[in-house]
Amino acid sequence: MQTKNLLNTQKTLDSLIDKIFLRFIPSSVRPNQVTVVRLILTPVVYWLLTTHQFGLALIVFIIAISTDFIDGAMARTRGQITDLGKVLDPIADKLLIMTVLVSIGFKYFIVKIMVVFIVFELCAVLLGSIFSFAIGKPIGANVFGKIKLILQGFGVGFLMLGILVGNHFLIRTSSDVLYIALFFAIIASLETARRKITYISKHKINLL
Repeated sequence: MQTKNLLNTQKTLDSLIDKIFLRFIPSSVRPNQVTVVRLILTPVVYWLLTTHQFGLALIVFIIAISTDFIDGAMARTRGQITDLGKVLDPIADKLLIMTVLVSIGFKYFIVKIMVVFIVFELCAVLLGSIFSFAIGKPIGANVFGKIKLILQGFGVGFLMLGILVGNHFLIRTSSDVLYIALFFAIIASLETARRKITYISKHKINLL
């Protein structure tokens, strides 16, 4: 029941994004193209952070992380979900978040934990994608993964802003948010594994 409620919430958000943003985006623009924009902006954020331009880095990061909600809502509302998008989208998300965390440094304990977990997630996505294409069914993102990304976005944003203005409260808040995001990341990984096992069992796929 909770999952159903979350899905209904996602549909509501997709409808809102459609009315506010997507109506200004031509139908010729595909969700995967928006995802590529996020990939392109990731090294830009890295360069701005490493050159200590935190204000500009924060602005570009907000734009980049926002593209995730744009391409996701676009794919769902316009019926443009693709197997490539199911793989490319989570990779772009993880690379963006990890790039910011690595650029900021490992001074904060939660940053160390998040980077290690994201590396694990990237490996899981790459290996899982090979497996998914082998069985003919790439597994898309689940609701818990989306919640995780929202929390990561806010957590990383608060961390960047806290460092920019030297506000320790924002830095502590970002740490708390990232810990909650880590919890949802674990739940999302377990849910993905459950869906794959269910698919294999339902279709009686022999992996040997």
